[in-house]
Amino acid sequence: MVIDPNILIGGIISIIVAIVGSGGFWQYLSSKSSKVLHIAVENVKADLKRLKEEEEQKEIQNARRRILRFNDELLNNVDHSKEYFDDVIDDATRYKNYCLEHPSFQNGKAVMAIKNIERVYQMCMEEHKFL
Repeated sequence: MVIDPNILIGGIISIIVAIVGSGGFWQYLSSKSSKVLHIAVENVKADLKRLKEEEEQKEIQNARRRILRFNDELLNNVDHSKEYFDDVIDDATRYKNYCLEHPSFQNGKAVMAIKNIERVYQMCMEEHKFL
């Protein structure tokens, strides 16, 4: 039996139009799309949260490096301006707050350096010894 291609194509088009034209099809497709979209949005939110946390941790690690470097300079008798001290004191404050808020973060690496920076800062304030 040979089927006329025009009849076959016409039949297929009629079936497609019937499926696509029905409201149930669009509701089904919409509900599936909505679920997929919701899952995708939740995945993006999770990724964004993870990236934010990673960026915050990198910034705190950089603050710790600046604190340790600044303390090394103090230990080698390098004088600093009050503005530079203030900037490092701000880093120390952020670092200490982050450590309090994130107990799992490896702490203790800058504790003594911060104490020394604060001690020298107090001395420079009392003796007017900033650059």
